[in-house]
Amino acid sequence: MLWPFRQMGQAFKLTGTHLLHHVIGASLIAALMLVLEGFHVLEWLDAAMLRASAEQGQLLNWGKDPGAAYRPGIIEIDQPAFEQVFDEREPLERSRLQQLLANVAQRGARVLAIDLDLAPAMYEQANERHKPGERPLDRLLDQLAADGHQLVLILPEQSAQNANLPWIRARCAAGVHFASPQIRERMGAVTRIELKSPVLAAVAFELAHGKQQQEQNQPMPAVLSEQKEGYRLADRVCQLARRTGSEKELARWAFEPVIHGDAKDAAEQNAVTAPFHPAAVAPAFLDPTRVRVRLLDGRAGVAADAPRKKVLYIGATYDVRDRYTTAEGEQAGLHLHAAAHTSLGIGTADVNKYVVFVADIVIGVLLGCLFGGLWTLYGRAELAIDKRMAGQDISRLQQMGTLAEFYGIRLMLVLVWASPFAIGALAIYLSRGLLEQGWWVNPGPLIAGMFLHAMSLRDEAHHPHEEVPGLSLWAQLRRTHPGIVLVQAPLAVVLFVVALV
Repeated sequence: MLWPFRQMGQAFKLTGTHLLHHVIGASLIAALMLVLEGFHVLEWLDAAMLRASAEQGQLLNWGKDPGAAYRPGIIEIDQPAFEQVFDEREPLERSRLQQLLANVAQRGARVLAIDLDLAPAMYEQANERHKPGERPLDRLLDQLAADGHQLVLILPEQSAQNANLPWIRARCAAGVHFASPQIRERMGAVTRIELKSPVLAAVAFELAHGKQQQEQNQPMPAVLSEQKEGYRLADRVCQLARRTGSEKELARWAFEPVIHGDAKDAAEQNAVTAPFHPAAVAPAFLDPTRVRVRLLDGRAGVAADAPRKKVLYIGATYDVRDRYTTAEGEQAGLHLHAAAHTSLGIGTADVNKYVVFVADIVIGVLLGCLFGGLWTLYGRAELAIDKRMAGQDISRLQQMGTLAEFYGIRLMLVLVWASPFAIGALAIYLSRGLLEQGWWVNPGPLIAGMFLHAMSLRDEAHHPHEEVPGLSLWAQLRRTHPGIVLVQAPLAVVLFVVALV
């Protein structure tokens, strides 16, 4: 009765050359992943895994909002508001926008982050009634800035002959701030937020909390805080607008990271961006902050009982082209700007890559032993049935039993090949829990690599290597698997050195 358990124990025994074999294989795969991640080659796989994870729906039931102290309000122009308030006109009717901003400004918000293109439209530029700087909407923006409101506008779309550049400079002179509306999207998914670029969320967060207070309150690694000292994101775009004569150059530099200190360190991705915290965009916390624009006595505004926030993000969500894939499913660009603001407050950072390297080796060894044990069990069962089928004197009943066992072993082979897919699906499911805590892991390459690596041991069930007394494990492995010692081990060392450099 104990024979199956004895066989399984022998198959999964974690000693001898098999264990050393798996350690070298896992080290090679971990070093290769470290190099590829350093060159951002695996971002497409991160995005694909994120999309697969997002399709599961919410895995964890959030209790308390970890970003409640930083979460801004959202005032959105959704599809009903676009139809009823703005009569489906694009660009949005300026008089309605003027009414909306005047209404929102009365709600006591300190910072208004406006994700709308408020530059003069073509018909306004051709209107002789409005001289430059005398447009009613511009006067309202300048007045709000003069009254102490911190306004952040997004850079408008590039115009012919840089016609919007004087308008940008005029608003800057009035005390209005500008930011880039871009959202970092990698291979079809949003996984990171900007730390050192003057994007909408970063600028609004700095204005809401102050440069010095932001550094004290924002729980980020010390190296990031040190690199952020010495510059002010809120002034960056206006400084660029005064120096450049091209809107194209302005838009490009407004999304570039502001390098301060050691340029080599700052050039690394984890010095200018951080993982997007899924709690920031979780619908359970995000949805209560959303307020829809509506008509109030014939004027655009929001309901009087809408929640009041110190920071408000104002924009449109009706355009289906402005949607992105996140850890919590598809989200509108306006929602992501507000969620990035919250994520900056919660604080997330990449796990130390060398800690991940060691963890990959440990997990890789365990996976190698698991897959190696499965192949060993299959190999021993196949070898046993081959011996029985080769026998001369077996009854017909025994032949039928052996035939049934033969098909059972083939079913076992299917299960062995299916094991990496099952473990991969389980890893995606479990990694979502880490992702919702701000940790991002991608076990796919490690699982696939160790499964293929373990296949190199499958023939030993049929033809086990004879151990030579007195030889060390390293010498024994070099005798039985010279490729591991002469190729894989040196290659793992070389890749690790490359990753360090």
